[in-house]
Amino acid sequence: MRRAHVVLERVARYAVVFFLFTAAASIGCRKSTAEDSAQIGDAVGEVMSSLDESTQGSTTTAMLPGGLLRTPEQLKSPLWRRLLGAVRPQAYAATCATAAFSACSAATRTRTFDACTLGAATLDGSVTLTFSSSACAMAATGDVVTRTAAFTLTGLYGGSLAVSSPGGGQTLTRTATGFEYAVGGMERVLTGPGGHTLFDVSTQTTSPIEVTGSSRSDLVIVSGALEITHHLAGYSVTLTPSNLTWAATCNCAVSGTLTGTVSGGKLDGKSASVTLTGCGEADVTIDGQSDSVTLDRCVGI
Repeated sequence: MRRAHVVLERVARYAVVFFLFTAAASIGCRKSTAEDSAQIGDAVGEVMSSLDESTQGSTTTAMLPGGLLRTPEQLKSPLWRRLLGAVRPQAYAATCATAAFSACSAATRTRTFDACTLGAATLDGSVTLTFSSSACAMAATGDVVTRTAAFTLTGLYGGSLAVSSPGGGQTLTRTATGFEYAVGGMERVLTGPGGHTLFDVSTQTTSPIEVTGSSRSDLVIVSGALEITHHLAGYSVTLTPSNLTWAATCNCAVSGTLTGTVSGGKLDGKSASVTLTGCGEADVTIDGQSDSVTLDRCVGI
């Protein structure tokens, strides 16, 4: 019986190796553009989910476990191991889903991650909401909340994704018609198991994002400008949002578009757009080439 199991495992491994070589031959030069699309999509997802977290931060809905990180492919186990997992599946508890914001204290609420798990990865750090109101409320025009993050996701086989707020995080201000959202700076740095930096992407608003509505059922981003900078690739893209519309069942917008132009790098001067196709899903198009991507931290509620 054991011998048969070993034979099956070897056959599966050889099949996986064959698959990998075959797939590698078909990837070609699309890999680079697809990675650019993924980084732009993840940055947009981070901004939308952070906006949602800030708008909901003074309510009980802030306790919902949605909006956790998606483990980057580079931090997961090698592809051949994941494919073999179909033969020998392993189960990992997702304990980070139970992490909730603390009650209001000294005008702040904090969500702490203490080596909790996301699949096979672990998460450490925190997200803090700091309010202008001592009651942690966003009820009156002029009320302000600033969101800062400092956490690290570490893969089972090494490597890490670090998220920080070097530019002061994100600030949400209540207005007469909704909110004004300014991103002073957020940064995502992915380091591989060997210690090499795989990407370093930052976001900031060059013009405040204007939002109408007051809850997930009616939030709409109607204007503003979001700059996404890929430091290693040497380019940035400034996206202008148009009618990014939330649904009550998602912590991100589920429809609408963002459009802009790439500045610097090999894609300098090329057009770029993000079209939201559902909760956590989008088509990113760069110079006419489209990729369907999954947006980081955007999940159904």
